[in-house]
Amino acid sequence: MAEVVCALSMSHAPGVLGWADAPSEAVKKSIHEAHQECARRLEAARPDLIIAFLDDHFENHFRNMMPAFAVGISASHSGPADYMMEALKFDEKVVIESNVEHAETLLRGLIKRNFDAARMGEIEYGNNLLVPWKLIRPQYDIPVIPIYTNVFSPPLPSMARAYDMGAAVRDIVERELPAGLRVAFLATGGLSHWPPVWTEGAPEDDQFLQRMKRYQSEGKHVAEEDPTLYSDLAAYEIEMADKMQWPLRHQHPLVNAAWDREIIEAFGRGDTEYLRNCTFESVEEGGGHGGHEILNWMAVMGAMAGRRPT
Repeated sequence: MAEVVCALSMSHAPGVLGWADAPSEAVKKSIHEAHQECARRLEAARPDLIIAFLDDHFENHFRNMMPAFAVGISASHSGPADYMMEALKFDEKVVIESNVEHAETLLRGLIKRNFDAARMGEIEYGNNLLVPWKLIRPQYDIPVIPIYTNVFSPPLPSMARAYDMGAAVRDIVERELPAGLRVAFLATGGLSHWPPVWTEGAPEDDQFLQRMKRYQSEGKHVAEEDPTLYSDLAAYEIEMADKMQWPLRHQHPLVNAAWDREIIEAFGRGDTEYLRNCTFESVEEGGGHGGHEILNWMAVMGAMAGRRPT
């Protein structure tokens, strides 16, 4: 059977690359040291394959086709998408190797275990993989199989379902992938944030969010017809940061540090019962519509059978 050698759950905040000079020196040092520690652990584990639990920021999935779970099956995947190049400070696209045979095994194994996962072909990465990957593995030399979870277009999978999906992936790895293969799990996303994407209840007089609604609903052709959409998104997010508020949720600041610590501490003590019972409504209230990205972390927690992490 294949061997699980490492598991990491990380942020993929695009500003870490896009606005690298914005934080204070102390915060920049903290960010750098955290990524260096993840890089060190990954290097020490020497994986042959990464299974990455990601969410899609409307690079590949849109409201007209939004699977709960999906597996990318291709010899390689690339990114960033054209409209994310400037935002993430990439001068050229990168191609990241994958593995068709192992991805196919994962998809078939999930279906066999009653997870109705969708098949994807070659996909485009965004900040979901490329922010952490550029900082912890800039060689891009380990094959990655992406498994996507819908975190932005309700109805979403439950926290318990994401945990169980991760546990199913671990079972497939150990039962069906080749003996001697060294596998690492990677989850990215979280914690609390209110990203400037359209959500139900967004004010109809907010022109930017209505532009985002059209893009999220119809697909990539909208970004071609509205070429400033993502540069305007960055400006909108800067305005939000200046005000430290999401316009639809005035009871919260732009991030909710108290909720973040509560969630981090629950993961840290391996509190599967608490986390499995977090509802859509409780995450939405405490962590915002961006907080649902912890579904990816739940998948890794399930893959590691709820073991306490560092």
